[in-house]
Amino acid sequence: MVNYKKISSLPVFLFVSLQVSIRVKGKERFKLKHWRILKIVKCYIVIAIIAVMLISIFGFLSEKSVTHPNVISKKTDDSTSSEQANATEPQAPKEESITDSLISIIQPVMSTFFPKKPSLIKSAQSINSSVWMQVAANAWAFYSLDVGVDSVTGLPYAASLDFRGFTDWDLGSYIQAIIDAQEIGLIDINGDLGSYVRFNAVLNFLETRPLNAYNYPFQFYDATTGDMYYPRARDDSTNIVDVVDIGRLFVALNNLRNLNNAFAPRINRFVLNGRSNYTALVPIILNSANSNSIYAYYIASGFASFWPQQLGAVPSTILNNILNSQNITTYGVSLPTASICNEPLLSAVFELDNSDSPRLMDLMTQVYLACEAYYNSTGRFMAPSEGSNGGAWLYEWVVAPNGEPWIITNASGTVYYTTPSIVYNKVAFSYLALYNTSFARNMVVWLEDALPNPINGYYEGIDNHGNTNPYLSNIANTLILEAARYALQKV
Repeated sequence: MVNYKKISSLPVFLFVSLQVSIRVKGKERFKLKHWRILKIVKCYIVIAIIAVMLISIFGFLSEKSVTHPNVISKKTDDSTSSEQANATEPQAPKEESITDSLISIIQPVMSTFFPKKPSLIKSAQSINSSVWMQVAANAWAFYSLDVGVDSVTGLPYAASLDFRGFTDWDLGSYIQAIIDAQEIGLIDINGDLGSYVRFNAVLNFLETRPLNAYNYPFQFYDATTGDMYYPRARDDSTNIVDVVDIGRLFVALNNLRNLNNAFAPRINRFVLNGRSNYTALVPIILNSANSNSIYAYYIASGFASFWPQQLGAVPSTILNNILNSQNITTYGVSLPTASICNEPLLSAVFELDNSDSPRLMDLMTQVYLACEAYYNSTGRFMAPSEGSNGGAWLYEWVVAPNGEPWIITNASGTVYYTTPSIVYNKVAFSYLALYNTSFARNMVVWLEDALPNPINGYYEGIDNHGNTNPYLSNIANTLILEAARYALQKV
């Protein structure tokens, strides 16, 4: 286990200072007014403390009964039904919890002493390099010690203090975030919290982590110990290996060895000659050449970077399958009837440097135009992706595996949901970086105005019924960092 530098957090105290400009004729009158003001302030502070305690208590209790998204059907094939069509229409907002009720009562009092900062994008006269540097800094705040990174192990939390486990996908996202932060200039290479220390912590973990009975990674690890994440042990009883998460990790590791070739020997040993026989997975990636899924394209790209002779042609073949699929028209925009989700598509655009880049950007533009057309027709913003939604991890497809647009499913694409679609911060900022349109800017402003200040990173987003998704995640802030880096390279 890496002995990552431990930095103790100092207690944070609340100080309220009031400057009262008054004219008084006597000492007693000043004392009386000063006492009354302090009394009011103290009362508000007591209310605030009680509020925090109540929210914490009821938040804990409400976790025992998490509201799950509405399931409308289970499918075993790709057939289309009226139930699937209904899945595109958002349902009524979920019933308000006790925690939500308390927050709605206390929020006006709290906002008196903790006013929301002016929205960064809304107040900007132009979206210039200074604005994007601040966006990047806000996203990087997630990776502070004991916010999104454990101060003992140096490993990332998938969702800040909400979930201290992580997958190989999360680990790849963290590596990419460090790369972006270094390239932008948010962190130095050296230093106690520099990129070298962070990269070394991750590589040490990969070289020594416990493996399952098949000598492949567990699906979840505990960031506080580096061991298997025990509450998820049941997930590993039948899962030999998660090829999707490993493929994402390989994309990031390849980018790391391209950034700093001093890490290349260690990375190559781990991937090609390490304890896990990743070479045995090459036939699985070869078989994915028949796929028309953007996830398959992205994952195959990660594997192909380490097995170029066997797999070098597979990503382009998959992209050909996607672009040559029959088209559907949604709100006047033509899209391929392929499995298209913003998460891997944006990651591919920002992270992969290959001959497919122009065609990827063409597909990205069509997806963006479809989301803008959706808004123009319905008045509701649309920026779908994958993420936590109502207590479950859901996938919001621009085009689902069954060929229908605007569908929400589980990971396998076999269960369809009617839960309201989330407008994801990471997608909105990515659209702003890529296209800098009024639609993208207005969507980001809408999210900024409704969500808390990004003190510890950006929150997930808001569903299109206006309900906040107060979730701080690793993959969201990585994608926003990538968007900021892309924009900074353009300006």
